[in-house]
Amino acid sequence: MRGRVWIGVAAILGFGVGALLLVSALTSEPRGAPGPAAVAPAPPVEARPAPPIASPLPGLPARQVPPPPLIQGPPPARPPEGSWEAVPQAARASELGPVGAAVGRGLNGLQPLVSACFDEVSQARHGQVPYTATQDPAALEDYGTTILVLELETGSGEVRIADAPVETRGGASDGLISCAQRVLRGRTFAVPEARPGARHRLLYTLVR
Repeated sequence: MRGRVWIGVAAILGFGVGALLLVSALTSEPRGAPGPAAVAPAPPVEARPAPPIASPLPGLPARQVPPPPLIQGPPPARPPEGSWEAVPQAARASELGPVGAAVGRGLNGLQPLVSACFDEVSQARHGQVPYTATQDPAALEDYGTTILVLELETGSGEVRIADAPVETRGGASDGLISCAQRVLRGRTFAVPEARPGARHRLLYTLVR
């Protein structure tokens, strides 16, 4: 009788222990199971420069635009040695020293004859007379002013205007240019300091 009682008690205790183990297993978290994951803050966004624009030409750094090609014409031809074109042009008579001073005084004396060339009758009379022009590789820009180039050559104690070719004609007629060249060509002016063999060129603006 007692054996059966102990067997019943043992069965009851085993059943209770099993129930406790079952409840514990259902309510407890599995060992090693991760808990709720903590939301980590997003890393700050680092400001980065925009990627460089790819160059359309290989081998060039980014963002660099190749310059336009430089187009150059052939260099002006060098005037022949010994020609009048090889002689530098002076813009003012004062650049030629005593020779320029003498030429300046002489031109002042010739001004009435040059002014007479502006007369329409005089221009018509010289309209068919050929005139000379400079042959410089690079001529001056024509801004509407008539400019002659006095070709000066020195002698012993004097300077002579060998010719006065036109550099820029402006609005001058053929007759005006031919008349002015006729007045100037061959004129000589005394220059005590002059020695033979020197040559100069002087710009001369043709005015009334």
